[in-house]
Amino acid sequence: MAVDADQVPPLPRPLLAGRIPPGEMYPAGVPGIETHWLDIDGRLRLRVLQAGPQDGRPVLLIHGWGASVYSWRHAIPALASEGCRVHAVDMPGHGLSDKPAGREWYSREAMTHVAARVLELLDLSSALVAGHSMGGGIALSLALARHPRVARIALIAPVGLGPVRLTGVLRVAAPLPLASVAHLLVPRLLVQTLLTLAYFDASRLGERDIDEYWAPSQFEGFAAATVQLLREFSWDPAPPAALAELRCPVLVVEPTRDHLIPDVETGARAIPGARIARVPGGHAVLEENPGGTLPVLLAFARG
Repeated sequence: MAVDADQVPPLPRPLLAGRIPPGEMYPAGVPGIETHWLDIDGRLRLRVLQAGPQDGRPVLLIHGWGASVYSWRHAIPALASEGCRVHAVDMPGHGLSDKPAGREWYSREAMTHVAARVLELLDLSSALVAGHSMGGGIALSLALARHPRVARIALIAPVGLGPVRLTGVLRVAAPLPLASVAHLLVPRLLVQTLLTLAYFDASRLGERDIDEYWAPSQFEGFAAATVQLLREFSWDPAPPAALAELRCPVLVVEPTRDHLIPDVETGARAIPGARIARVPGGHAVLEENPGGTLPVLLAFARG
């Protein structure tokens, strides 16, 4: 069930000062972007941004671990200007969406189910689903399940095509007993450090970027959700035999200096007809190098 933009429910209650207030987080002040809310089976409320012509080609954007719709800030207006109807979602535990406590929400299967429900509730058909990092793994899972509403997928530095570094280290560093107090353990410096790992050229990382990524940590449940995702989500590559069964068009964007998922090309070559584009940059290549990434994505969106 969708909630109209003029009926926005109360935003999450901030617990900690110093972050960007909820009403000032992206896309506040950005013209041409609407904010809506989806009710997922009466159990979960998700924020969805929409832009572009109502009759445009449908695109669903799914962000990565610890991110939000802000990670698509360059892609949303670019896709909308190409005539696409763009939908960018804050996944469970992220951004301004609900942050359920149960571990059952954070498996790859559960997150893929939520993405499927978003497609259905928005009544998207023949959609391009684009995902970055964890979101790429979710988009890939939708395609492997041959979801009838998914026409093509764009995978940007995706989970699911190659081994992911550091997840084991982060699991050890963030054990479950810390989950209940994790919101007290997210200093801005930690967020900056994680983003620096995701960028090859950290000079492209702005202060506002750090603040937007840090802002959701003010909400109860955010940090605990990121811990649960590290432990419950499957970060393993899909079997080559399963990838060989994919039949929809697939774009894979491989950053040239990705320290977190250094090799997605091997998995991508198992996908029949996959288009592989190597773009200079680190794991957050769409944010670090939009000038190199967006032309590839836009060309794929044109079909």
